[in-house]
Amino acid sequence: MRIALMSDFHLGFVQAERENDAFENAKKAVELAIKENVDLILISGDIFHEEVPDASALLQAIEIFSLAKNAKSEKTKVVKVKNGEKREFLLAGIPIIAIHGTHEFRGRDYINYLQLFESAGFIVYLHAAKAIYEKQGEKIVIHGLGGVPEKKACDVLKLWNPKPESNAFNILMLHQSLKELLPFEDEMVASLSIADLPEGFDLIVNGHLHWQNVFKENNKFLVIPGSTVITQMKRLEAKKAKGLYIIDTKTLALNFLELPEQRKFFYYKLEFENASCEEVVKRVSELLSELLSKDFNKKPLVKIKLTGSLAKGYSQENLELETLLEKFKEKAIVSIDADFVHEQFEKKFAMLSDMQKEKKSLIELGFELLEKNLAETNFNNAFDIRRIFRLLENGDVERARELLMERKQVNKKEEPIKENAEEKCASTGKKVKLSDFV
Repeated sequence: MRIALMSDFHLGFVQAERENDAFENAKKAVELAIKENVDLILISGDIFHEEVPDASALLQAIEIFSLAKNAKSEKTKVVKVKNGEKREFLLAGIPIIAIHGTHEFRGRDYINYLQLFESAGFIVYLHAAKAIYEKQGEKIVIHGLGGVPEKKACDVLKLWNPKPESNAFNILMLHQSLKELLPFEDEMVASLSIADLPEGFDLIVNGHLHWQNVFKENNKFLVIPGSTVITQMKRLEAKKAKGLYIIDTKTLALNFLELPEQRKFFYYKLEFENASCEEVVKRVSELLSELLSKDFNKKPLVKIKLTGSLAKGYSQENLELETLLEKFKEKAIVSIDADFVHEQFEKKFAMLSDMQKEKKSLIELGFELLEKNLAETNFNNAFDIRRIFRLLENGDVERARELLMERKQVNKKEEPIKENAEEKCASTGKKVKLSDFV
């Protein structure tokens, strides 16, 4: 079979002058898959940019999923297996199998929006579950685990413990950070490494990381489709085009298809030493003038990072970067980050800025800071803070109170640990339950 691998549509992502980029690129990706006559489409999370997408993003998803649904006249049976229970789906056109990403993760007390699309017959949604698809004597089994909080990812994967089926092409689909692909090591950002990925799968597909890549090592075949839209403007995204992969399950031939007419992205890092503000502005202006002397089908994205030092008596506030942005606004969407002074403060500000660009809510930022601080105390997972705060955020005070009282009773009784239901977290040594995440 031929299977399309794609990820991170981020429908609902909005930025000035490119409000439609996410929708247009996701639509192009599915259209390319249809044109290539694929048998199956896999989407590795973050279909939406927000945990609760607005009506516009939901409508965009319906239009995109309908392309696959109407691509063929026949219907296909897909069997979903979760917790030992089987459920059959009869999907029209090209079947889509998807997992949720970190942007869509809502916790087990609330309906995930991908469940809505599953009920409507557009997709099969997997989380700690598998889907079985057979065609002309070939059996494909997709094992899917949606995005979970990064510091728990390694432990949740071990607790779920997916096993490849015999006489089938087995695919493992995830949505997490991987230690080897990050510039720094922090358990709050990534607890999972490539070495932790289970063996025996013919293919592992991982979303979340926005630049496409392929790894073949230690009997593991890992494909990262990358996002179909630029949201973070990272340096690696300037080097690799957006698109999707198509794999042939018989030959294992893997092809990357670039999205047509995608917006170009350029990333530059300029270093200065004891420079005047006039020198900085002149060099940036010359760079942009040369770059934008060419013609582009769409306004390109340009990110320029300024580092180093300014001469004595000069400060970043005197750079007049707004004047530069105004000068080139008709030719490009330009972003300039200056990091000359107060390095530590600027790094923290840049981190908060990146989080804002990713449209993380204040609640989510609060979760991350609270979890990081609690990890350094004797909190010992007294209760599931994410679940309790989600309930409080949505006004479910009584349900939150009930859960806290239940937890109190469990702690008193010291109930025995059920096999394969709970184990100690590798990063904190504290207990983790699979049921907390599925």
